[in-house]
Order: sequence, then C-alpha cells, then structure tokens
Amino acid sequence: MSEKRRRQQQRRQARQARSPGPARQRGGGGRSIAAEMDEELAAILATMAEVAAAGASELSCALEAEEWASAMIGSWRGGLTRDPDIDRLFGAGLARKLEELGGPAALTALRALGSVGEESYAPLAERAARRLARAGMREPAWVKALGHAGPAQAMLMCSDDGFDDGVSVLVEFAAPGEDPHTLGIYIDHNLGGLVKDVFIAGRIAIVSEQFVAQAAKDKAVSPTEIDLADARARVECALEMLDHTLAPPVSEDVFPLRTFMRARMRTLPAGGNAAPQDLEVPAGERERLLADFLDSPDGKGWGGDEDAQDVVELAISFGCDYNHGGPLRWSPVVVEIFMTDWLARKVVREREFFERVPDVLRDWVRFAGHRRGVPAASLRHAVAAVKRFRKEMLELTQDADCWGPAKIFAMAAGQAGVDLTDPDAMNTFIETYNGTNAPL
Repeated sequence: MSEKRRRQQQRRQARQARSPGPARQRGGGGRSIAAEMDEELAAILATMAEVAAAGASELSCALEAEEWASAMIGSWRGGLTRDPDIDRLFGAGLARKLEELGGPAALTALRALGSVGEESYAPLAERAARRLARAGMREPAWVKALGHAGPAQAMLMCSDDGFDDGVSVLVEFAAPGEDPHTLGIYIDHNLGGLVKDVFIAGRIAIVSEQFVAQAAKDKAVSPTEIDLADARARVECALEMLDHTLAPPVSEDVFPLRTFMRARMRTLPAGGNAAPQDLEVPAGERERLLADFLDSPDGKGWGGDEDAQDVVELAISFGCDYNHGGPLRWSPVVVEIFMTDWLARKVVREREFFERVPDVLRDWVRFAGHRRGVPAASLRHAVAAVKRFRKEMLELTQDADCWGPAKIFAMAAGQAGVDLTDPDAMNTFIETYNGTNAPL
C-alpha cells in the first residue's frame, strides 16, 4: 500500500471510529464494510502491539525508552502534521491492544507511551500500565524515571556573522538516577522559523563547548544563557511552524523526535517570550526604506532609474512578506532564495529586467547590511552571493517549469494582450482561462 493511500485509509478509519452511522452492506447481504474495516484496523493494532512489545523488551534506560516511544508515535503519523483523530485512533487503540497482550514488555511499552504521548491517549496508556502492574508484573528499575526528567539550564547558540540564519536552543534535563542529557533544537529562519534539526547529547557545558570549537573561523558561535520559559516559547513556536509546513525539508531525526520535543517542552515553565515574530510592515515604512536607500551612499546612483527602483521594491516586498527576519536580513542564503526561487516563481518581467537585478541587488544587500551592522567580512560574502547566483537566476526566471500558478496566469494574460490593470478585462480573461484549462 502506498504512503498516500495508507494515510487516506487512516483518516477514513478515524472518521468511522468516531461516527458510527448506519453500516453499509456489501451486495448479496454480506458483512458490512465498516465491520470489515474495524477488523482490519484491529489486526493492524494487534500487530503494532506485538512489534512495540518486542522493541520495549530491549530498552535499557528511561531516556532511550522516551526516544523509542516518540519514534513509535512518529511511525503512525508519518510526515503528517499533528492530527488528533489519528492520534486518538492509533494511540488509544495501541494502548488497548498492549494491555490485552499483557506481559512485562507490553507494560514497559505502555509506560513509555504514557510518558511522552499526547493527552488524547497518554492517560489511557498510563491507566492500562497501572492495571498490568497491579497484576504483579516486574518492571525495570529505570521505569520510575520515565516522564520525570526536569529542566536544569537553557542556552542559545547564535552565529556572530550578523545574518541570523538560525539559532540552536539547548536545554539540559536530568531525571532521577540517570545522567543529565541535552536536547538541542536548530530553528531555521530561512525556512520560516521551523525546527530543522534536533539531537540529544550529554551535558550542556560539553555540548556548548563543542559548538564553539566546531564553528568556522568566519562564522563564530556565541553561547548565551536564556530563561527556561523563553526557551520553551521559542521551541514551541518553531514546532508550530513545522506542523503548518507542507513537506518541510528537515533532518531525518525531526519527525521521530517531534513528540519527544513536545513532551520535554511541557516540563519547562510557561509564559516566556519567543523571538520577535514577523510583523506586517506598512506601506509607508516600505516607502521610507526605498527612499533611505536612494539617499544612501549605496543607492544614490539609482535615483531616477525606474527599473532599479522596481528591483529594490521587489526586494523590500520579499523581505517584508516572505523573509523571516524582515526586509534588512540578507544573508547569502537569503540572496539565493530571492534570486533562484522567489523571483522565478512570482515575478513577471522581461529578461532585460532580470539582467539588471544583480547590479541593483548588490547595492541593496550592502545597504541592508550596513543598516543591520553586519560585520564587513560577512557582508562581503552576501554581496558576492549576488554575482554567484546571477546565471542560475537568469535561467530559472525564463524556465516556465519553475513558475508559480499566479505567474503562469499573468504571463498567459499578458501574451493574450490583456491589460493587467483593467479589472473588467481581467475578469473576462479569467472566465475564458478557467474554461479553457478546466479538467476534463
């Protein structure tokens, strides 16, 4: 069964589990489809319980068990965002099947599931575990530490290059009878501020020293201690962004450890302050930015040049509406995204216009870097990136396979001779376009 079909089936089963409406019968008076699907789901859950018990029998400490349980939860979610129906269906169903299976390994699996799981099924797993434990089953001594790791310290690791492409949040935890461990979470600002990577390591002092030691000479990293509540706020915002991003390009550890991260963040105090969120930049402020650029040493040569001002306005719009960090954050990576992705997908212009982009953008990046106080060495890298991506940008902006739907439509309207500023003409063209391109 394909991954897509498996997910569709999971959702259908979840709906049927909470909506028991009238059963549909197969032709010839056979058993209902709903009954057959219930049996199929029960068989799947029974198999999952057996696999879970087998895995739990090999666990050796609380931290390992919590990671394992998080990965198990991630297996039924796949790459999906959090779905209460799926969690309720598989989490609660697995807890029931583990209790039916019984035995010390099933008890351990229930303990682990209850320690990190979501509220829709974790309490069910905990109650099932208590019932099995009352039957006299023996448990490993480390089970007492499950769910009891408490936060000790948090640190923020930031690059000194001035670009703020991302930050690492480190939080050290300790559980009774276990060695302290650090949860490290990288938040990528070039992907909207989502969780891009995660790891679990030893003491935070050692981890932070390794960060500093491994940093490149031109990209030093500074560790800063932060409030535990602020660490929670930053990570939960990044997890929320992750859950609302379709097919995010994250490391292979993120989805297996997503539930673990959420469970750990719940142990931190609430009420902290996350990093400043992207706020809407009003038109007046955007106009002032353009005027400031044209009055600056970096942009004074472009005064009176309409195409050049158009380039800067596009850069400002991209920074305000799409760039996490605002219109003045232009790292080499941001330059690459703007030139090789955003312009190609969204901007409708002639090739001659795009050929002018690098010269103007180079000065805008320099201006933005001066405004942000980016170190000179770092700023040179960002300016050099404009030249480095020039050829690729020109190729992609002319490649229709790289255009977004809005750009494709606008190009079609332009080629049809439609005045894009005339609402009536556009509405007429939309009706014709939709009729011509309607699916058969």
